Amino acid sequence: MRVLSRLLGAALGILAATGAGAQEAWPGLAGSGLITLPDASTLPPGSVAAGLGLDNRDRDPLGLDLLDASLAVTAGLGARVEAYAQGVVSRVVSVPELPPMPPPPLDLIVAPGASAPPRPRYALYPQAPYVNKRGTARFDDFVPGDLALGAKARLVEAARARPAMAVAAELKLPLTKGEADLMSGSGTGGVDASLRAIAQWGRDPQLTTSVRYTRVGAPARGDRDVTVDAQGRASAVDLDLDLPDRLEVGLGARRSIGTRMAAVLETSAAFAVGSRTPTVDESWPLDLLGGVQARLGRARLTFGVRYHGHALPSGDRRVSPVGGLIDLTAVPEADLVSYLDSVGAGAAAPLLRSRSQRILAVRDAGRLPPDARVLPAEYAIRSEHQVGVVMLLAWVFE
Repeated sequence: MRVLSRLLGAALGILAATGAGAQEAWPGLAGSGLITLPDASTLPPGSVAAGLGLDNRDRDPLGLDLLDASLAVTAGLGARVEAYAQGVVSRVVSVPELPPMPPPPLDLIVAPGASAPPRPRYALYPQAPYVNKRGTARFDDFVPGDLALGAKARLVEAARARPAMAVAAELKLPLTKGEADLMSGSGTGGVDASLRAIAQWGRDPQLTTSVRYTRVGAPARGDRDVTVDAQGRASAVDLDLDLPDRLEVGLGARRSIGTRMAAVLETSAAFAVGSRTPTVDESWPLDLLGGVQARLGRARLTFGVRYHGHALPSGDRRVSPVGGLIDLTAVPEADLVSYLDSVGAGAAAPLLRSRSQRILAVRDAGRLPPDARVLPAEYAIRSEHQVGVVMLLAWVFE
């Protein structure tokens, strides 16, 4: 954190010594603003900015590499109001390896004489909780993500030392709830609502801060415990997946370089707040971005490089809460039923859900069926390749 603060301070000093020029509202990934952070500016009434966005980021605790391709539109509705929409048309989530602790939706089968391990049982990234390396990770498969609909209003104009102030409200809707898409990382399948406060000092150079609170909606799927007693009777208990709300804070700066270009710096962090299903290796992201915004006629280009600066210690070995259990997720249905019968848990088969992660707690596993695996007693943290790219190419129509 101290190193990032020094880098930001040094870069702001460099920006303060360069160029000048008038500033206008620039299209960003969340309405008018910097790269990922909005500022207090709004598009002029009747103006529309439409473009194509690309957002690549790394996220822990699973060492995920996320790539969003989106369509973004921002429209000026009044002297101080704008509306925006961003739809992720293709989301690619790469997982470095098959998760050593199968993520939700998790069906835990408890055979007679065995006991279920308590939660936490897995690690997850709350904005893509179901990704498991068993889905697709191809850009041209066009797995949809979310549709964000928002509006921003400038409430206070800047005056002397007083900043311009704005508020923004946003609703994020899932574009898909398909089981295959969720396991590929499309999202949570739930609806999120957020409110953001923005303060902006100056116009050129400009310093912007924002705080956003997001109420995270109920995700599409939870877990299930299926227990088989000594008499061979099975019972199921559904366990909801509770995802935490998010508090996001950001700080950004912009300075013109000539009349058609501006240099931009951002730093932002997101924190989990409120109740949540216990997980292992919980981590919060800290991003540092540097880039430029440029205009040529009606065209607007934003380009930035993101560094994820709060990575977990890659290579650290830790004890698995489900070590020694049997992962049956990839076992074909007929072989699964036969194997469960052989260990006295055959009555659990009808209670298992489609496209769930399936693990078995059993005293004597016997001979495993093909495609089953024993979950390792230890696992290694994977946190690599912490640099990503953000781009937005837009056109402004007046």
